Amino acid sequence: MPHRTLALLLPLSAVFAQQVTEGPEPNSSVATATMLPCGAQGLGALGTTVDVDWWALSLATPAELFVETLPGGGAQIGDTILTLLDAGGAPLRTNDDGLGAGLYSRLHVPWLAAGSYFAVVQRGAAAPGTGTYRIDVRCAPFAPSGSGPLVAEGPENNDPRTGGTPTTVPVPSRCSGSLSSTGPGGDWDFYRFTLLEPSLLRARVDATAAHPVTPRTDDPVLHLFSDGSPPQLLAAAAAGTTFGVWNAELAVHLPVGVYQVAVRGWQDSPAGSYYLDLRRVRAASATAEPGGCAGRTLELLRTDLGPGAPLALERPVIGRTYALFGSNLGANGLAVHAYGVTPVDVDLAPVGAPGCFLKVDWIDLVPLFADGAGTAAVALALGEDPTLLGVPLVNQLGVLDFSNPLGITTSNSVHAVMGY
Repeated sequence: MPHRTLALLLPLSAVFAQQVTEGPEPNSSVATATMLPCGAQGLGALGTTVDVDWWALSLATPAELFVETLPGGGAQIGDTILTLLDAGGAPLRTNDDGLGAGLYSRLHVPWLAAGSYFAVVQRGAAAPGTGTYRIDVRCAPFAPSGSGPLVAEGPENNDPRTGGTPTTVPVPSRCSGSLSSTGPGGDWDFYRFTLLEPSLLRARVDATAAHPVTPRTDDPVLHLFSDGSPPQLLAAAAAGTTFGVWNAELAVHLPVGVYQVAVRGWQDSPAGSYYLDLRRVRAASATAEPGGCAGRTLELLRTDLGPGAPLALERPVIGRTYALFGSNLGANGLAVHAYGVTPVDVDLAPVGAPGCFLKVDWIDLVPLFADGAGTAAVALALGEDPTLLGVPLVNQLGVLDFSNPLGITTSNSVHAVMGY
């Protein structure tokens, strides 16, 4: 990735333009919802136990939609429920605890028509009375199915819940199988696969419409399981919304490990053959490195609730806004945000800043002011550009405090890889 390309992707105006503060209360209706553009990040707070925040979304073209809540600054809400509504306020889909998100929410819709929608945030059962959150929205171009090597379903019984052996497959692959019966108590086909790096996994059955063997199963349902014994359910996709469309899909972020996708038929739907496409792309990741001098800190906000806590959820997802938080920057202090793609380790003691280090071969320096508490947010808008996949991103803050001969003290760095 040429430095010039990344610099053009992240102009100074984008650093401040992609965070939207929740509008004044009440904002819990079609008429009062806060507009949140695609790719932007909303900053919200649930001020009472019954507070509900509506965010207005607008799709200019059909899109694949990802909406996610994350920890906010200060006192965090910790547990959210996220619901997608249509233009009239009718619910379309909801998520309470997203996979890998602690008790925050991750909602995915494979395809939505152009138009107006609303994302509604409310507190979950484990949330304290009040607290802050962030909400990210990505409106991605529809990702067509892609076929990998064709792999036939293994012999029955291939349901490890009942002592069977799942079919081991590579990713990507196109799995070809058949369901002899449908419903929760019917035939389940399991496919086991291994991920060697953090990934956004896609499991989709819409290719079933092209299966050469009839009859075809009319409304398949997908489930994601662990590889334990017995396997534990991790996530489930909604059934196809229209009989004969075969449009069930799972799109989930997963760490390195072994997993299983299961296919079954919706209750009372016809049994028959199907195609299951499994694909993956690299997931975005971010890690706050130790270091910093004079107490300067750059951090990924973490949640202390839910599975895996303490857990940092922020990462540089292509097509979204990536946010970092600086603290101990001095009340109303002047700072600079340095970002680039190459980490360095330059001791600044010889130039007058003992104990401080430069950690990034910076592409650009963005000025920012800390607030009265010495904190500041950094927000980078990442374009919907697949060439950014796998590109590293390094961030660091410097504070102009004139406390040493150089006049600058530095934070630790945050190292990340852009992805999905």
